[in-house]
Amino acid sequence: MPITAFPGFDDGLEAGSRRRDHFISDLALDSDRLWIPYGETAWFQPCHFNVTTGGFTAVLKALPGTVVPKHYHVGTVQGYTLQGTWRYLEHDWIATSGSFIFEPAGEAHTLVVPDTATEPAIILFMVSGALVYVDEDGAFSMYEDGFTMLELAREYYQSEGLDLSHIDAMIR
Repeated sequence: MPITAFPGFDDGLEAGSRRRDHFISDLALDSDRLWIPYGETAWFQPCHFNVTTGGFTAVLKALPGTVVPKHYHVGTVQGYTLQGTWRYLEHDWIATSGSFIFEPAGEAHTLVVPDTATEPAIILFMVSGALVYVDEDGAFSMYEDGFTMLELAREYYQSEGLDLSHIDAMIR
């Protein structure tokens, strides 16, 4: 299922304004306004957009009953559960508050927050490259990476009248 063309994504910054230094991304997990929609029952707050690898770091919030469709990662993923419970349909473990997960590249899985969960799952994910979504037959459906997540974040911040410099400060 090779991808033969990509849209012309870039980080939107002038070459001279790209920064490579340290930064701190202050999250506001209690602020509904800063959660960027990622489907009908999930949102994210970005922490970092890696324009070298196409990876990103974000906090995902997903309500009970949320299903993030089947996907695989082209690079490794690390996750840390801050609140709630979640799992992959393809595995028998359940992540709870305090659980760390390492995901090798290439494994397809479906993230679910159980219907019986009593609170949203909030998970910090550090994603090394793209997510490739697949349909029920395993065929390519769509992809997300640091550039598409950056585009989503910028569009949301613009639509809400939020300060885009907050997003641009996360680009490295």
